[in-house]
Amino acid sequence: MFVRDVMTRNPVSIHPDATLRELIALMTDKTFEAIPVRENGKLLGIVTDWDVLTSAPVNGEPDYLDKVKVKDIMTANVKAVRENEIIEMAAYHMYFHDLDALPVVDEQGELIAIVTQNDVFRTLVSLMGLRATGTRLTIEVPDKAGVLAEITGIVKDFGISIASLSTNLPPGAPTGQVILRVKTGEVDDLVKAISAKYKVMHVSKTWE
Repeated sequence: MFVRDVMTRNPVSIHPDATLRELIALMTDKTFEAIPVRENGKLLGIVTDWDVLTSAPVNGEPDYLDKVKVKDIMTANVKAVRENEIIEMAAYHMYFHDLDALPVVDEQGELIAIVTQNDVFRTLVSLMGLRATGTRLTIEVPDKAGVLAEITGIVKDFGISIASLSTNLPPGAPTGQVILRVKTGEVDDLVKAISAKYKVMHVSKTWE
């Protein structure tokens, strides 16, 4: 899945010369936690509700809401992605750069969309098969070729459909985990068959 599949096109944005009062009014009206800053179509940065909170003067100047500009508190040179980037990279940038939202730009650096944490969470729920009723199995496996093929082959032999499959194999570790979600609640025989080859660490039901 790609950023273009989950992003919101033509996002609300704000001009760098807008006042803090205008920014707060926009955030309140749209219930946004982060808003891109752009001028003449070009992305200049992003401003968040945290920027607003931390910009308040210590002595409580009465007119600071009209004196402070968005450009004074925004994060410039913010990380942005292209719409053809994979969604995992959007999640990566959000996590390591502590971002609530990620601007999406075209080849000319013009803002075309935005992708939020909620977009990423919703996508991960879908990719992990959490909306399909069935069973989740956590399987300990060695880090070697053919493991996934063998496990999926066992599932196939039982005529069971796979809702999702993911792995957690830490670099350099001798073993990792395969997280398998299957579209059935009847897994006793499947678990026995997999256990003959690998350690089934956990079994739990999933539901809508």
